[in-house]
Amino acid sequence: MSKILLAVSDQWVVDKRIDALGQWANRLDAPILAVHVVVGAGGETSNEESLGERTLRQVTAQLKKNTPRVESLLLFANDLVAALLKTAQEHQATLLVVGLSRPGVLERLIEGNVVRAILHGSPLPVLALPPDWDGAI
Repeated sequence: MSKILLAVSDQWVVDKRIDALGQWANRLDAPILAVHVVVGAGGETSNEESLGERTLRQVTAQLKKNTPRVESLLLFANDLVAALLKTAQEHQATLLVVGLSRPGVLERLIEGNVVRAILHGSPLPVLALPPDWDGAI
C-alpha cells in the first residue's frame, strides 16, 4: 500500500496544490501523513501556536476535504532533513512530497538547501510541487 509523506514548511499556503494532492491520494487510496518539523526548539512548547503549527493544521484540514485518510505529525529536531527521512522510513512512506515557495533570494537559499538535501538523501521518490502549479496529478 502506498503512503504519502507531505513535508509542510512555514511557507506552505492552502492552495490548489493541496487540493490536487488530496484528490490524487484519494484516487490512489493512499493515506497522507502531513509532517512539520520545528528546528532547534528542543521540544519546548509555548501557549502560542507557531506559524508552522498553524500551517500544518490548515493544510491537514484542507486535505481532509478531499481524502479522509490524513494524519498530521509535529516533530522537534535539530536536523530537518534527517527528521523527515527518518519519519518517512518509520511510517513506511512510499513517496515524499515537498512544496516549493515563491522564488526569492532568501527562499532559494533556505529552501534550495533543504530540497537539495532531501533529493540527494531520500531513498524514496520525491515530488516537488512548484508554487504556481495548479494542475492535476
